Amino acid sequence: MDDKIQFIINIYKKYKLFKEEKMSNILEKKFIYLFIILQPILDLLTSFMSRNMDLPLTIGIVARSLFMVYMFMYALFVYRPQGRIYKYSRWILVGIGVYIITFLGYTLLSKDTSIITEIKGVIKLFYFPIVLTGLFIINEKDRLEISNNFLMYLLLGYTGVIFIATITGTYFRSYNEYLYGLGTVGWFFAANEIGSIIAILTPFTIINIIENKLNIVNIISIILCILSSLYMGTKVPFIGFIGTLGILMVYTIFTYIFTRIKKISTSLNYKKISVCVITIGIVFCGLFYKSPVYKNLMFNYGHIVHKIVKFIEGPKDKNPATKPMNPNEEIVVVEPDEKEPEINMHINQDDLVGSLLSNRTAVAEKIKNIYKKSSIVEKLIGLGHVIEIEPGVSTDKTIEMDQLDIFYRHGIVGTILYFGQLIMLMGIIIKSLFRNSRYLLDLDVTTCIISILLGIAIAFSSGHVLTAPAVSIFIILSIIKLYNKVVEGNWYENFDNNADV
Repeated sequence: MDDKIQFIINIYKKYKLFKEEKMSNILEKKFIYLFIILQPILDLLTSFMSRNMDLPLTIGIVARSLFMVYMFMYALFVYRPQGRIYKYSRWILVGIGVYIITFLGYTLLSKDTSIITEIKGVIKLFYFPIVLTGLFIINEKDRLEISNNFLMYLLLGYTGVIFIATITGTYFRSYNEYLYGLGTVGWFFAANEIGSIIAILTPFTIINIIENKLNIVNIISIILCILSSLYMGTKVPFIGFIGTLGILMVYTIFTYIFTRIKKISTSLNYKKISVCVITIGIVFCGLFYKSPVYKNLMFNYGHIVHKIVKFIEGPKDKNPATKPMNPNEEIVVVEPDEKEPEINMHINQDDLVGSLLSNRTAVAEKIKNIYKKSSIVEKLIGLGHVIEIEPGVSTDKTIEMDQLDIFYRHGIVGTILYFGQLIMLMGIIIKSLFRNSRYLLDLDVTTCIISILLGIAIAFSSGHVLTAPAVSIFIILSIIKLYNKVVEGNWYENFDNNADV
């Protein structure tokens, strides 16, 4: 009898512990979701403080710093899964922690630099690997549910603010007054960061329309997405939008041919995908020629386009003797006052690359030379965020190419630790895709891949993605979503089957 009572008591204790753990998991997930949902509001508050207050720190950097610390502590000390990949992830975090302490100690003791600037720089750069690792470990405990609809609503928050600010005439320019460039950034502050967010989240908005029935929210979302991509006036959201449409069109054609040849059944609705992509593309192109981004592109790259057109047309025959003569035409001889200048038909590769990268290569070259001349210690742990480019002249200006900013500012050791978690996760994902290529017939998987590729491409060419906490969080969500779909897909299927039974 006593054994039965004790058995019941043990069952009750286990049930109570299970309920407590479940409640704890729910609270943790709600906290994370709340933080993600608050991203547009944090960026708005950051913009307000940056434009109206002369403060070293904004609410955005403070909130994101606290979240990063929470992720770091949770992954190391609160929840410690025993899988090999999770052990590697924790070791990467330990390495990052040791490196940051070493870096700050050396930089602050050996250089005359600003403590706040260096700490802010470390937070901005290492936010991505720390939060990626932390969310990955939390995701093992209780899977994070990141739907296309959720990401679409996040983008709607950004594009909606830009639209309201623009139509009310209360918007801020995407470019400073002294620079040429049209466009609106709404009430936000950094056009580069907002543009990158729009580009990364655009695939989820387009796919959400394809996968679901049309409703007023979906229609408004895609319209605002199109308008924001065009009227911000910057290259990134524009390229992100057309890149998404182009990849989806190629993907549709390729998978259609592949499934027909291999006779593979698929749930893809090729007709609907094609109609949606073409319709969106037509609307986008129709608005393009009247948009700020068109005018900005023609101003910056019009001369290159002109050279290409002239090159395609070829040299024109300027000898009137070779032209057929109209018998009724009056012959008039005109002596030119001066010789018409010849157009240089040669398209310089360096000029083309420099234009596309907004002359970032010149800044990169200068910092590269400084890095070459630096000590062994600086080559290992980096130059820091305040770099002396000339005697007595220091700057914290970034190259705006994330891979170079990370490498030069944090050296060989910092770069290895920075990309360690990303490379490990992407390696596992790619391995899973090779094992089961049918995942590539899943639109959700394809959308995540497009978003990640766009994010990495923008990071390596325009910057302000991996080194910007406001942007990198969305790359992290795309990676976690893809990991759950591809690597943990079988887990979900088994779980659902068991639950049904």
